[in-house]
Amino acid sequence: MNKYIKTALFAILILTTISFNGFAQAAQLDDLRASANSFSRVMARSLPFNSTIGLNWSDAYIGKLIPSAPPHFGLGISMGFTTMSLEAISGLMDFFGGDISMPLGMNSMVLPAYTAEARIGGFFLPFDIGLKAGYMPNTNLPFYDFAVNYMLVGADVRYAIMEGNAVLPKISFGVGFNYLSGGISATGSNIIINHSGGSITINSPRIGLKWHAYTFDFTAQISKSFFIITPYIGLGATYSRSSAGFSIDATITTTGSTSGIDDFVITNSNMSAMHSYSGLFGYRVFGGFSINLAVFKIDLTGMYDIRERSYGTTIGFRFQL
Repeated sequence: MNKYIKTALFAILILTTISFNGFAQAAQLDDLRASANSFSRVMARSLPFNSTIGLNWSDAYIGKLIPSAPPHFGLGISMGFTTMSLEAISGLMDFFGGDISMPLGMNSMVLPAYTAEARIGGFFLPFDIGLKAGYMPNTNLPFYDFAVNYMLVGADVRYAIMEGNAVLPKISFGVGFNYLSGGISATGSNIIINHSGGSITINSPRIGLKWHAYTFDFTAQISKSFFIITPYIGLGATYSRSSAGFSIDATITTTGSTSGIDDFVITNSNMSAMHSYSGLFGYRVFGGFSINLAVFKIDLTGMYDIRERSYGTTIGFRFQL
């Protein structure tokens, strides 16, 4: 099953085209600083939204575990993507002599994600607990000269303020925690970076963009089943600490003074810069429906980040009692 999930993730990722000129170029350190800051800021604000992929089940509440009653639990997988501004990442790629583009003139960058997930009803009280995890080690994409890595883990607890019946819907409030990390890397062009104190020469670079985020997530959700369809809608709020930046593995030589470039870490084999942003708030609306086929359910979810004006979608498959 993991093979098919990765294949689907590749199908999303190859929508992104990354290429480099393959020849040396000269650039200014101030331009790198501006491009890196822009990328870090936009990526950091986009990560909390992406971290909420997974555990988007149609049922606002799956039921509690009580003696002499059927257990309530489920297992499944989900995959999808959220978007972010393409302009922020393309500016940094331009600096390194590269190009990144999306098909059909899209002006948004796609951030894919997938998780394996489980949910179980709480004991006696009307709550349930969810767990999710997705992982891909640093992997070269077939037919493309760039690699990706990815990790998403999370958990939530939802309490039902209305357990639902034949007439009334299910309504729950939830709180969760997510950790997301990832990156892409590719072989770049040689580059000479000039600054007021001298220059930095980078030969045979492997350029990587990196990010991670810690997110607290709060949700409110309502759902109601009608025959084999369960529509649902919810609101979510996130509070996070995110970091993003770049790292270059290369043969690096410097001339002159390196004063004034303290915001970069430079050695003879690496140059990097990471920026962290704390106290980021995000707000989203999400909803969709599931198709219920006995104990098997297919979830289709759409999401919209109100603050960042980005969107996302996921599809999930689960077995649930």
